[in-house]
Amino acid sequence: MPKLAQTEKILWLCLLLTVPISASPLLPLGSGTLARPLAIVPAALLLLLAAFRMIVLRQRPNLSGDGFALLAVFTIYIVISGLVLVSSEPPDAFKGQEPFDSFVRALLTWVIGIAFYLVARLQIRTAADIRFTIRYLFIGMTASIAFAVIQVIALVEGGDIFRGVQAVTDLFAVHFQNLMSRAQGMAFEPSWLATQVIVLLIPALIASSISRQDAIDMPPGKRHTLRLAAGFAIAGCGLLCAGSRFGLAAIVIMLVVSGFVAAWRGRIYAAAMLLLVLLAGGGGLFAMSELGAGAGSTYVVGPIAYFEGTVSASIADPSLAPQVTDALALAGRAAVAEAAAKMWLDHPLFGVSFGNNYRYFGKYAPDWAFTTGIFTQGSEEGVGWLDTNSPQKANAKNFFLRLLSETGIVGFAIFGLFLLRQIFHGPVRDNYHSYFRLTTALALGFGFLNQDTFVDPELWLPLALCFAMNHLQPAKKAVMSEQQPLRISALLSLESRPI
Repeated sequence: MPKLAQTEKILWLCLLLTVPISASPLLPLGSGTLARPLAIVPAALLLLLAAFRMIVLRQRPNLSGDGFALLAVFTIYIVISGLVLVSSEPPDAFKGQEPFDSFVRALLTWVIGIAFYLVARLQIRTAADIRFTIRYLFIGMTASIAFAVIQVIALVEGGDIFRGVQAVTDLFAVHFQNLMSRAQGMAFEPSWLATQVIVLLIPALIASSISRQDAIDMPPGKRHTLRLAAGFAIAGCGLLCAGSRFGLAAIVIMLVVSGFVAAWRGRIYAAAMLLLVLLAGGGGLFAMSELGAGAGSTYVVGPIAYFEGTVSASIADPSLAPQVTDALALAGRAAVAEAAAKMWLDHPLFGVSFGNNYRYFGKYAPDWAFTTGIFTQGSEEGVGWLDTNSPQKANAKNFFLRLLSETGIVGFAIFGLFLLRQIFHGPVRDNYHSYFRLTTALALGFGFLNQDTFVDPELWLPLALCFAMNHLQPAKKAVMSEQQPLRISALLSLESRPI
């Protein structure tokens, strides 16, 4: 393999392995920037190598234009609409940023997202590329989940062990609070780890279990069931250590829906396996409750105990409402969602401008958020949205509502069409392909309910995987010629072109 192609493969491998590091302190982007994926470093280097091929070697990427046109339309739309809307707003600073500053910062996150998408489209072309990508995403996530297990142990043991693990955690993630009762692995926070597991691991596991294939265009190999069991065990362990109610609810729904689909298609063995995974997860939740950490923390088991009617008498008192909302930690999210919905209804077509949703929370927040005792978490979920010293409270926490409130129904429709075409546009090649794109759509839908950033590769990599399956290219052949002394990369297919 030529040195350039080998370098590209190593960088792509580094990108996949660093995907779990979603808020790296190695990227000095300021205290208000918490989404800073380390994977942007190999992604930028891959783009530089692609530019070197095009400019110096006079080669060009052999890419289908499908998808890029809609991204271009969306980009033009958010730039023009954003400039028009921001120009009409007073230059008042909020959380250290004026409207134009927030708009520019949001555009930078969009550019980073497009960079991830472009790199993924260049690298994922064939069935072998797809298998390579899924395999090393799984390896990187396994390392993060293993670290999450260590974090849970440290939370239980405390003392010097906890302080040592916290110091190591600080090497991987920027944070605004230390480890409390749940693990975060190498991600920014526990819910981020849960979203990564749901979006990056679960679709491939479910698709493989129902289709009885190891991957697209591949029949089941030896020890297929054993590998699936190990994969589900790793993913389930990550969700249990993270203790994310969102992640646990999402995996339950995905397993139940997938189990019904498998039974409906006559794949009883697969349905039984998915049911067994669900039961094993319930057993894991019970075991974690004995530790009081991860999925066994009060954050998770408290609401479960309340709804089961097993809550202690000391909790069941007349002042129940604040305690229940505090346990569920839903007040802040509900207020943000209601504010974003009102914001969109006031600006239905074009929104309030890209990147400026958070600025209008005070104007659109519901009255109950401030006239009742439902905000019991102080700056963590409620008043932090108006606190200029809490830059981390600066998003809608919901991708759908962010798009609607910032870009209006026009931007929502353009980007929604792009997502649907990436996932579903193309003939179904085999059962694995069919189930993978169905579960990817479901996983991204859940992810959008919990995250709202464009900068994370966990949004773009699944889309590129689905696109590659929908437009699968034949295996690349290494060709040498006198006119092309450099072998075409196994990961970046390029064609010669005259100047």
